[in-house]
Amino acid sequence: MKERILQIMAYEKLGQAQFAAAIGIQRAAMSHIVSGRNNPSLEVVQKILARFPYINPDWLLVGRGEMRREEVSDAQPGLFPPEAPLPEIKITPKEPEENNDKPEEKQPYPEADIAIKNEVENKRVERIMVFYSDNTFEIFVPEKAGRE
Repeated sequence: MKERILQIMAYEKLGQAQFAAAIGIQRAAMSHIVSGRNNPSLEVVQKILARFPYINPDWLLVGRGEMRREEVSDAQPGLFPPEAPLPEIKITPKEPEENNDKPEEKQPYPEADIAIKNEVENKRVERIMVFYSDNTFEIFVPEKAGRE
């Protein structure tokens, strides 16, 4: 990831101190990242993506794809600025509908469920990211053995 951060710095024509100021971290922290002493924390990655919304997160994290997103303009702000709280999502279970008519036999997978089931069966896990409370993260990539 260090090399990709250096590419962003070169693209933006910023030195270490300027880049650190741009994303809101200490110069020493930036120096440690560039020297390879420390890996960037999740917080640093979030700050880079918030400050430079055109950066493709997949490219920054794992080097996949191009550096620039295709549809994001430089002026477009990030979806959730670092200061903004994440929206609360409430999930409520659906109440079963009461039907006083004659009971219908339920198919194990109605037509819509079959389409969803088929879509899920055709998917495979490409990577799993685990984020820790100390702002670090790990990326796990399943082995390719036994795959088509």
